[in-house]
Amino acid sequence: MPPPVAWYREFAPCDALRADVYAFFSFVPVPRPLVTARPLLREIAFHAATFCSPQLADGHVSLLFELGRTCDAAGRWSLAGAAPSGTFIGPMSRVGRTVGTDRPEMLGVYFRPGRAAPLLRVPIADLTDSVADVESVWTGSASLASELCELNEMSRIDRVESALLARLAARQPSGSVGVDRLAARMVRRRGGEPVESLARSAGVSRQHLARLFHERVGVGPKLYNRLARFQAGLVFAGAGPVNWAEAAVDLGYADQSHMIAEVREFSSLTPHALAGRQWFHPFIERVRQRS
Repeated sequence: MPPPVAWYREFAPCDALRADVYAFFSFVPVPRPLVTARPLLREIAFHAATFCSPQLADGHVSLLFELGRTCDAAGRWSLAGAAPSGTFIGPMSRVGRTVGTDRPEMLGVYFRPGRAAPLLRVPIADLTDSVADVESVWTGSASLASELCELNEMSRIDRVESALLARLAARQPSGSVGVDRLAARMVRRRGGEPVESLARSAGVSRQHLARLFHERVGVGPKLYNRLARFQAGLVFAGAGPVNWAEAAVDLGYADQSHMIAEVREFSSLTPHALAGRQWFHPFIERVRQRS
């Protein structure tokens, strides 16, 4: 087997950010991370750059820095020509086809549901189904992507973490309703709890809960439930033959045609295509770990 051409890694945040950040992630040509006390949550080595990575709808916010180098389909790393850049990727209720096969060297942050708004200090609904330059959200951060290019993998994470900690110090209270806890509960229950039940448990009306979700998560609770159910079904990615009628019932869909329609909507794939080949996506790895 040839040596790996790239690595995907996820690292834990510091204790102060653990409630807000699920993980820092990187896609790099470096064989191993430097020695660090920061826990390594996940590491995947790619022995070829031809792996399939689908686009998936997602009810969360992420921060992504592309750092100038790309890996082409032959596994060769080179300068991309494009300037390093940073973007906030808002919650996505729809997907499109990815164009091109080159994969950029990157560093990013996965925020926990409902926790990005106080750190960004913008309504998350403003980012829904869109991508925003880091500078447009974090004034004064225009040079951050270029600065990261000069650092090694762990120093990059430390630098971005320090920027988040600086904003954490100025964070305003987010209210009495734990939207983040409700969102995490929806994921655990695979989108199976009715919105009315969630609203009752939070002591608010369904309409008020919807307003809070749009403000702090970027999508309404009904859509977030649908996304949680869809992502639970990613456990079948690359699984081979699947009894889809049974899978639809297990996941809580009305029937198989309902499941097919939602998988198409949130991934542009059919369930058969999802199960019929090997895919790489952090959400797929995460749901496999939970199952």
